[in-house]
Amino acid sequence: MSDHEQPPAFLTDASGDPPVHPDAQHDNEHPQLHLPFTVRIGERRMEGGSLSVTQAIVSGLLPSGIERRSHPVSFRFDFEGYSVSLFIEANIEKLGGQESAQYRLRFTDPTGPHLAPLRYLLNSYIAGDVISIGRMLGYNGPTQVKPATPEVPPTLGQKLGKLMRQGALAAVSIGLIALATTVIYDRVVFAYEPHPVTLTLAGETLRATAPGQITYVNAEAPEGEVLYSIAANSGDFLSVKMPCDCDVQVFEGFFEGGTVLPGSPLVKLIGADPTLDAQAQVTFEGVARAFAGDIAELELSSGARVPVTLTFTDGEAEADGMVVAHVTIDPEHAEQLAPGDTARLRFRRQILPTWFGGQG
Repeated sequence: MSDHEQPPAFLTDASGDPPVHPDAQHDNEHPQLHLPFTVRIGERRMEGGSLSVTQAIVSGLLPSGIERRSHPVSFRFDFEGYSVSLFIEANIEKLGGQESAQYRLRFTDPTGPHLAPLRYLLNSYIAGDVISIGRMLGYNGPTQVKPATPEVPPTLGQKLGKLMRQGALAAVSIGLIALATTVIYDRVVFAYEPHPVTLTLAGETLRATAPGQITYVNAEAPEGEVLYSIAANSGDFLSVKMPCDCDVQVFEGFFEGGTVLPGSPLVKLIGADPTLDAQAQVTFEGVARAFAGDIAELELSSGARVPVTLTFTDGEAEADGMVVAHVTIDPEHAEQLAPGDTARLRFRRQILPTWFGGQG
């Protein structure tokens, strides 16, 4: 620029000289532009004087002691029918004497997220696309939409890649839907009891008739001989003879010196052609499901499921709130089981009627 040429008015300050940022390496690196804008610092609204990509000159009233401190500042540019707001953190510096109302807002991070929209506004103002109308801004740039570039038809490889991605997405979606459906179905239809069920041979169980101590045990006693004796706490001596010519299965605690309580199971008499038998501890929720018509099943470790029938006896309840139930196994499925097998007791809710495809 020669000595006879003057810079444009919108690139100069009140003195006629281009203002220079203190950190600028060249005189015209960050020119101050006089475009209308307002600034809000906290609850104070201030009028904008000039603006560049690194700082702004504003005028207004601010509380004392706010200088030389970093504050979040809201810049607002009012257009016809809408406005643009930018939020920039800046250091506040007072210009002039004590009575001056001018301040410099030096941006702490000039290359922050605000840089792109701020630079677009400044460049549009310099190019003449954004013009000043009083205290408002107007857009005077091109209004026609740029013609769309012609689409290039995809190649065969791109089509195959798109089909493969769509197929993989569909497969994953179907798998997730199937998994969620299975989990929801199991939660709604099935309910498992916490205690396992151990299968034994059916027979008559002999129980203690009085509290005391076992003084004699003969598990090999023939019919008519003494099977066991109990020294009762009352001072009586009780002896039980073998009532039949059958095998004996002893329970835990059946030994000489063991103490018993009334009703404690001692031995089970097993006949010549025994069947499977079991007892299960059922929760109150399980009892409610059984009375509601849910199907009781035993699930073996092999995955096989055997339908059973539960019989609840009055007064047979455990101290922890469990109810004792006698398990009757369907003879058609008894060949899948063996004495000593352990299984889980579960209840299956009948959702669909049998004639509609539901399991019986």
